[in-house]
Amino acid sequence: MSSQETFNYNPYGYIPSRSAAAAFIGLYGLSTTLHIVQTLLYKRRVWWTLVFTAGGIMEILGWVGRLQSSFDVTSPTPYLMQIITLIIAPAWFSAGCYAVTGALIHRIGQQGSHLSARAYTALFVVCDCISIALQGVGGATAGKEADRGESPEKGRAIMLAGIVFQLASMCLFLLLSVQFYKKRWNDLNRQRRKLVWATMFASLCIIVRGIFRTAELGEGWKGFLFVHEIFTIDLDGFPIILCMLAFNVVHPGATLDGEEVSPRKPGENMKSSIV
Repeated sequence: MSSQETFNYNPYGYIPSRSAAAAFIGLYGLSTTLHIVQTLLYKRRVWWTLVFTAGGIMEILGWVGRLQSSFDVTSPTPYLMQIITLIIAPAWFSAGCYAVTGALIHRIGQQGSHLSARAYTALFVVCDCISIALQGVGGATAGKEADRGESPEKGRAIMLAGIVFQLASMCLFLLLSVQFYKKRWNDLNRQRRKLVWATMFASLCIIVRGIFRTAELGEGWKGFLFVHEIFTIDLDGFPIILCMLAFNVVHPGATLDGEEVSPRKPGENMKSSIV
């Protein structure tokens, strides 16, 4: 059987696990529902936290696609749906991480940061938009190639460029964030320190997933990583649900709540604002 015939027969190279897909649909569904409730019910509604809901919905759609494929791996629609949604979804969580740091810079002051709060958020959100656009175009191109009965190599290359760009942006973000938080740690109250830890943890989860997806797409549709589902489960499904749950546990709507304070100089006494 030729590689083209193999692709048309089963693009996964395996039968997707029905139990894994169902488990992730349940986990992402629970986390997404909690994010909606948290955004709406906290006294201070932080509307940009809906990015976590958007990302969660895309993850659910992706795992629904894999569940559908477990019944018929030859159906192109669920296959393409899971490829596109699972590739793009983490960009929404990246945007949430960027927004958290921008919001904290706004609250405690720019001292120690290379960028202002507005520039920080704008720069990395633009990077996120570029990443989403590349991955979206790549997904659409892959879909057209698959519809023509071709192995979607051009689409893969474009999606790979989008993931590499997202990974590089996230690594730069993490580097700048660590430098800022290290300098201003004493100016953060207890709740905001928890938010910082959650953001750093979520960022690392996204980076782990990005490294995996970069290696996977770099190998190609029939590479070792792509045709062994355990890697998708352990290095994509789990890191991203942990990212979502981290922001359920330490939600920005709760930790950014309370009285707004004037920006402080580094090291200024924080006793009055410890919670």
